[in-house]
Amino acid sequence: MEEVLLSQIAAEEESASLLRGFCTDAENEAESILEKADAFCLEETGKWNSRCEDVEFRKVELDIESVIVDNVRLSLNDTLEGSVEQEMKEKEMLRKKKEHLSEELEELLALVKAKEKEIEENDSQIKAVEERINSVVSGYKELQTSMDKMFSDLQAGLSQVDTETEDLSRKKKDVDEFVASEKERGVKLRELVSVSADEANEYEEVIKLRETLMSYVSKTREERAKLVSIEEKLSEEVQRLQEEVSSTRESLKEQSSRKSIIQQNITSFMDKIMFIEKRMPELEAEKKVAASTRNFKEAGRIAAELKSLNLEKDKIQIETGQANAELEKAEQEIEETIKRLQELEGLIFSKEKELSVSRFQRLRIDSGTAKAERSAALELSDLEEANLLLEEAQEAESEAEKLKLTCGLKEEEDGEDEAKECFVSMELIATFGLKKLQELAESVPS
Repeated sequence: MEEVLLSQIAAEEESASLLRGFCTDAENEAESILEKADAFCLEETGKWNSRCEDVEFRKVELDIESVIVDNVRLSLNDTLEGSVEQEMKEKEMLRKKKEHLSEELEELLALVKAKEKEIEENDSQIKAVEERINSVVSGYKELQTSMDKMFSDLQAGLSQVDTETEDLSRKKKDVDEFVASEKERGVKLRELVSVSADEANEYEEVIKLRETLMSYVSKTREERAKLVSIEEKLSEEVQRLQEEVSSTRESLKEQSSRKSIIQQNITSFMDKIMFIEKRMPELEAEKKVAASTRNFKEAGRIAAELKSLNLEKDKIQIETGQANAELEKAEQEIEETIKRLQELEGLIFSKEKELSVSRFQRLRIDSGTAKAERSAALELSDLEEANLLLEEAQEAESEAEKLKLTCGLKEEEDGEDEAKECFVSMELIATFGLKKLQELAESVPS
């Protein structure tokens, strides 16, 4: 499970790193898009302003030319009227004169022939005047036509300028829409960057919490492994001490047996000495009797026996002294063996006490760990696993309580601090989200 959790943390770290990279790339892309949009907008705005200025300038020029042409056209009309006014007056005068002459012709039939010539001349003059008028009018009409054409061209130019102005307006609208679109895209990218950054921060916070909780769980596991190692070491020491006690007891038995043999030998030696000491006066008396009866052979035999008994007594006394020395040595060895046996039993008691404390603390850790794993199983709706873990926790607690009562552990020895520790399941560390991980981390002592 720890390897899976480490793999998960590595994957989350990679995700956070990728999100950070994506944030950086997206931010750079957004900056690039906005910079390009601003540059494009600035460039297009410059072009648009330049073209607008050109169009406005051309429009002003055309307006001025149009006004000038219109004024010239009106002036030409006025000039035409002024130019033919004299001829028109002259024509009117000649017409009146013709009427007058006609009247005179009617009145003066006699003067018809004379006046016909004058009338013909007058008609000729009228015709010449009309031709001059027509010539002037024709010239002015051509000029008027030219002015009208120029005015029409100017109006067409103004229409084209208006069309170009509309095109420029549409172009500016397109540029504005493009810039707005790019800015909106940049804003969305920045929003995405913000969301990605938040997700990356959340991943980093989750990774930090998981690593913290894993470190706490690892410490608990290390503590348990340490306690197991201490248990094994203490068990080995207790077993070794018990074997040494057994060996020492066997040695004590052998020493006691040897002491008993030595004591028996000393008793035997004392009995022999007492027998010799009792026998020697008797032999002395027998020797005296034999000597008094001049039984020298018997007296010699008795003397030899006395000598033999003395030698045997000396030998027995020497052996008794040696036996007493051996007895004293054996008693000293027995005393040392008993002392060593007591020391070993004290060490065994101390080591067994340490072993009980270590085992009790390990059982409390096992119980707490099983309860934490049971909570994880319940969280994941695995009731079968939860029941098995509950049995395991209860079994560990029961064994711990029995051990506490059997060994008479005190509060400072029974690991109450460890019992109050908060135990965390690797399964929950792997499956919980940020909020629950924060709650879980708050419940863990720092």
